[in-house]
Amino acid sequence: MQVFKTYFKILRKQLPSLLTYGIGFLVLTFIININIKDGQEKYERSLVRTMVINEDGESSLIDGFLKYMEDYIIFVEPEVDETARKDALFYNRAVYILTIPEGFTESFLNNGTVLLEKQTILDSIEIVTVDDAIEHYFNMAAIYLKNIPDIDYKELNKYIEASLQQDTPLRFHREVKKDQNNFNIVNQYFFNYLGYIIIGAFVSGISIVMFSFQGIDIRRKHAASPLTQKEMSVQLIAANIIFAVVYIIVFIIASLLLNKPKINGNTLLFWVNLLILGMTALSFSYLVGITVKSRKAIAAISTGVSLSLAFVSGMFVPQDFLGAPVLRVASFTPTYWYVKANNILGSISELHKSDLSDIMVCMGIEIGFSIAILSIALVIHKRKQQQAY
Repeated sequence: MQVFKTYFKILRKQLPSLLTYGIGFLVLTFIININIKDGQEKYERSLVRTMVINEDGESSLIDGFLKYMEDYIIFVEPEVDETARKDALFYNRAVYILTIPEGFTESFLNNGTVLLEKQTILDSIEIVTVDDAIEHYFNMAAIYLKNIPDIDYKELNKYIEASLQQDTPLRFHREVKKDQNNFNIVNQYFFNYLGYIIIGAFVSGISIVMFSFQGIDIRRKHAASPLTQKEMSVQLIAANIIFAVVYIIVFIIASLLLNKPKINGNTLLFWVNLLILGMTALSFSYLVGITVKSRKAIAAISTGVSLSLAFVSGMFVPQDFLGAPVLRVASFTPTYWYVKANNILGSISELHKSDLSDIMVCMGIEIGFSIAILSIALVIHKRKQQQAY
């Protein structure tokens, strides 16, 4: 097990860098976690800053709906430009953007279909208030349409107003579901940020070790030793996998300590997604380690690649706030699909077949990236072996 021991001896010298990544991330996560939980514990139902984009024009149905919503929202000046709308969400000028598309009134009156569009701040509990208010209003309208087929929208609005005046105030009893949503949201941010750490740490650690093993003198020395190339490769693979898995498990344990333990289907999928990204980062680190010419190049790649991927794929800035061209470019990276899977898991409290299917697609694409990168690395490694003789 000489190669195995040498691997960890070299890796030990990279311990300060690995600890810097890990401790810095955990401290930052602890602070963010406290802020998120404080905001959730202090939450009380209040008027929600909402931007309403009415593309359908004026009608009694929409006028009545917006009047009803005055009890739940504060109207924010609408923006025409899509970028300005995203900025309003990003800078917290609006929590909820509700778009009433063209043809909405006609569609609803004809078949009772609600085709409203929304954009929200993902970690805001306030969106529950707006969602429930919208659902309450149009459920009531649908009941009248079903029982009075020939009713026009003016009469419909009068019936709804009369019913709403008799309604008792809404009470929300969602403690269990809200706790589950909070837990998933915290995990979403934790694992999104963690992706950056995994890539940076793996390149800093694994690539340095692999670089050390790729020196022409070392390769010739091993070629002359009793240790076969196959045995050497097996020990290196085992050492890489052990390091990667242990490093990831440390952060999984940290996630349970920072966020009260509540393991469910979403949690397990967060872990699986992280392991898949870890294998992709491991493959990339291996590729870097056997191709670069200097240790300084590894440091530059570690910082440059991890930061670039973090910004374009949505680890640091939510994907909802990134422009379409950026997301298009990001879709050619494994981190984009990693973040996308986490975002799906963070936005749902219960796993459904359609959600699980979307998550599996994201993970499958990540695995495809991992296999492709590893294949390239193995081809390069084989050529370097031939050069040793």
